Amino acid sequence: MEDYVVRSAIEGTQVIGFFARSTGLVEKAQAIHQTFPVATCALGRALTLVGIMGVSQKKVRRISLQIHCRGPLKEILVQSNQKGEVRGYVSQPMVILPPRKEGKINVEDGVGKGSQLLVMKDLGLKEPYLGSVEVQRGGIAYDLAYYFNRSEQLPSACSAGVYVAEGGEVLSAGGFIIHTPFGTPEEVITTLEQNLSRVGEVSKRLFQGETPEDLAEEVFASLPARVTGRESLQYHCYCSSDRARRALILLGKEELTKLLEEQGQGEVTCPFCNQKYLFDRRQLQEMIVSAQDKSRRFKS
Repeated sequence: MEDYVVRSAIEGTQVIGFFARSTGLVEKAQAIHQTFPVATCALGRALTLVGIMGVSQKKVRRISLQIHCRGPLKEILVQSNQKGEVRGYVSQPMVILPPRKEGKINVEDGVGKGSQLLVMKDLGLKEPYLGSVEVQRGGIAYDLAYYFNRSEQLPSACSAGVYVAEGGEVLSAGGFIIHTPFGTPEEVITTLEQNLSRVGEVSKRLFQGETPEDLAEEVFASLPARVTGRESLQYHCYCSSDRARRALILLGKEELTKLLEEQGQGEVTCPFCNQKYLFDRRQLQEMIVSAQDKSRRFKS
């Protein structure tokens, strides 16, 4: 089944919602990184939310969501763009934690309260936009809503979930982001809160056959809402041999020379897709010359 995001707006207001199914891309991330359930759910939630953010913000070339975890997951980094291309990784994919009291996978302790959540937006300017907040719970969706409220002054509701089988397989994944800017009529806010309290776990509803359109209809029930767009999502990494080469050059002349003398070759592994790029002795020598030239230009 296709992964995609639907956009729905409430007429007469600036309220807008984005509802996603992301099962396939979370499955692919799990296969690439060989994640255990805690990491699968944490990474899957982050991928879903950043995927929504990527297709919802047309002025942003690329958006990154990074969590410096105080918990054992250590770090989560996910990225997306306007095309719905999503990629990401978690530093510690094999974390094992006891479930929470209600039997749910313990993402909250995997991330850790007091962690730092950063949002980076490439707007095509010299410097990217950067906002950050301290993680309040660790479940990721609530913490992103907290970020929207505190850093962007945009009241929001966020939800994301990954439904995992006993054997660790991804059965479904999805989520939503709803923005309710200041000035939204109080009766609209009240209706939304009532509707959201009845939605429950998004991933289980998707597993039972519901669609993002169904979720939009339920969340915006009794309100004059209509679907205004649909965008595909997919796990896609845009690494390349040229990007890997530039990454090695950034090491500088001394490190490249040391690499040449000790190993006779260079290797770069993309953390997002695990693709390996190998560079032989001749290519390393060319990089050393290139690193020298760049250093001279900088000094001049």
